[in-house]
Amino acid sequence: MFGYLQPFKDELRMKDHQLYKSVYCGLCKSMKKEYGILSSLTLNYDCTVLAMLYMSLRNEGCHVHIGRCTVNPLKKCMLCSTEGEALRFSGAVSVIMGYHKLMDTMKDSGIFKRTAAAFARLFLRHSYKKAVRAYEKIDALTAEMMDAQAAAEESDAGIDRCADPTAKLISKLCMGFSPHESSAHILEVFGYYVGRWIYIMDAADDLEKDIKHKSFNPFRKYYSGNIKETMAYCNEVLNMTASQIVLSYELLETGAYKAVLDNIIYYGLSYQQRKYTEERYLPKKKDKDYYTLLDDV
Repeated sequence: MFGYLQPFKDELRMKDHQLYKSVYCGLCKSMKKEYGILSSLTLNYDCTVLAMLYMSLRNEGCHVHIGRCTVNPLKKCMLCSTEGEALRFSGAVSVIMGYHKLMDTMKDSGIFKRTAAAFARLFLRHSYKKAVRAYEKIDALTAEMMDAQAAAEESDAGIDRCADPTAKLISKLCMGFSPHESSAHILEVFGYYVGRWIYIMDAADDLEKDIKHKSFNPFRKYYSGNIKETMAYCNEVLNMTASQIVLSYELLETGAYKAVLDNIIYYGLSYQQRKYTEERYLPKKKDKDYYTLLDDV
């Protein structure tokens, strides 16, 4: 997981933002309790969305209370806790995928990144083993995904084949959230396109770096010297994928967390796309006074 699934704060009500933060911090606290304090280093926004989707579909209540931040004990924060599996499951996904990502970095990166990943892997090993004991199937699915991903990249495959392993993994994870068979197929499709979108976002985000270092990227073959044109194509592919996410999401009953999940799907996806494929290439504007800024709106 890469952390691209985030709400768009400007369109999120304060109480919904606080709910989202409580789930994020609650997941962090749960990971510390279940898999050790170092497991929190693998925490990301994507797994927070998985936890909220799990709680929504399984009707798990979120009991919010004030507690101490795991990373900074001097800071107080709101923490979500639940008696169900959502936080434990999402925490295991974060730890297991984080561990496999470190192993992949050790294979494909330069000496400095390999060394850093090797040290991080040693520290995370205990958390990983504990997560695997609790959720062995997640580890098997992740290992299968990483092997398929490596094979696709070695054969210089196109976007569809390269995105397929991540898409299938998220699809299978989401299918497990279904409380009944009628929603299983919807979640299968929804998860597939969410996974595909995450992979393509990561490829678009890394494109400039991969061009510079001549590393594999499925969009490199579309680069002809103009990065803005290539990014425009990346955005087209992302838009097609996001449209499928929206179509399948609208068939789901998301319950108490609907406002936050709606924001992520309807606003967050497009905001992240603009941020990584368009806005980074716009000329930076100089600061203006408040009233001049209003004239531009």
